[in-house]
Amino acid sequence: MKSFFVLFFILLFNSFLYAVDDENCLLCHKYRTLSRIDENGKTRLYYVNDELFHKSVHGKIKCKECHSQITKIPHEENTKVNCLNECHIVEPSSEKRFSHKKVQEVLMNSIHNPKNKYVNYRDERDFPDCIDCHNNPLFRPIQIFKDVTEEGLSEKALARCRLCHKEEKFVKYFYNHVSHRLHNSKNSAEIVRMCNKCHGKEEMATKHKLVNAVATYSDTFHGKAVTFGYDSAPDCIDCHVKENESAHAIRSYEDPKSAVYEKNRWKTCAKKMCHPDATPGLGEVRMHVVINKDLYKPEYYTALGFTCLTLGAYLPLALILVLELIREIFPNLSFRRKRRK
Repeated sequence: MKSFFVLFFILLFNSFLYAVDDENCLLCHKYRTLSRIDENGKTRLYYVNDELFHKSVHGKIKCKECHSQITKIPHEENTKVNCLNECHIVEPSSEKRFSHKKVQEVLMNSIHNPKNKYVNYRDERDFPDCIDCHNNPLFRPIQIFKDVTEEGLSEKALARCRLCHKEEKFVKYFYNHVSHRLHNSKNSAEIVRMCNKCHGKEEMATKHKLVNAVATYSDTFHGKAVTFGYDSAPDCIDCHVKENESAHAIRSYEDPKSAVYEKNRWKTCAKKMCHPDATPGLGEVRMHVVINKDLYKPEYYTALGFTCLTLGAYLPLALILVLELIREIFPNLSFRRKRRK
C-alpha cells in the first residue's frame, strides 16, 4: 500500500511538472546526458531543454507532429523529421492545418533541387535538406521601443494587445510570432556560415563544377564588411534572391528568372538599401572570381600582368638593398682580384 502511494505521487508530480508534454517525451529527454555514439563515431545528444523549446518558433508543436516515424520505445534508427507534415496548428487565413508544403514548392524551382535542369551533378546526397539550413531558433522579437523586458518584449505593445486578449500566454506568443518575422532570423555572418557548410568545401565545388563561393565572397568588399561585423553588409541571400521573394528561391545564374542572371544583376544591386543609383554597367562586375585561365581569362591575364609588374619592381629593389646591407656589414669586402705589383 505504501509503494502504491509513492508511485502515485511520482506519476502525479511528473504529470504536473510536464503538463504540456502530453506525449511524455520529456520522461527521458529531460536528462542532459541522454546521448549515444553512432556508427560514424559522432556523439548524438538527445537532451531537450523544455524551457528553451517553448520559447522557440516550434514551441507550440507536439513532438510527434515532426517526429512522425517514432512509434515505439526504444526508437528505431533513421527516424528523420519530415517538415512537410501537417501539424495541429490551424493557419488563420485558410483555416487549414499548417504545413511547409508551400516552401517545398518554391524549393523545387530552385537550384537546390537536384532535378533542376541547371544542376551540374545530380547526386541527391549533396543537396541540402531543411535541417541543413534551419534549426529551431528562439524568438528574436524586434525591439522598436526603448523600454523592453528581459525577454526583449515591449510592454507598450503588450499593453495594447492585453486590452482585447486576456490570456497572457497568447499575448506574448503572438507578439513574439509576429515581431520575430519583421526582421531576418539570422544576421549576415550567420547566413554566410550556413552557406559555408556546403559551398565552402573544395571537394563539393570540384564535384559540381563550381568555384568556392564562400572563399571568393570573403575576398570581396562585401565579405570583408561581414567579417568585420557590419550587419548591413549584403550576404548570400541578399544577392541571390530577388527582392520580396522567398529566401528559398535561389536560382542558377543561367536561369533568366535568377537575381544574378546577367541581365538582372544590376537590378539586384539597385535595391534601396544597397546601390539605388546602380546602372546596367554595375551588373557586369563578377563577384565570385578565381584566378583561373579557363574560367576567367581577362581576370587571369590581368592578375598575371600585375604580378609580373610587382615582381619586376620589387626584386631589383630587394637585390639592391641586400647588396647595400652586405656593404654596410663588410665594408672591406671586394670580389675584384688585386693586381700584382
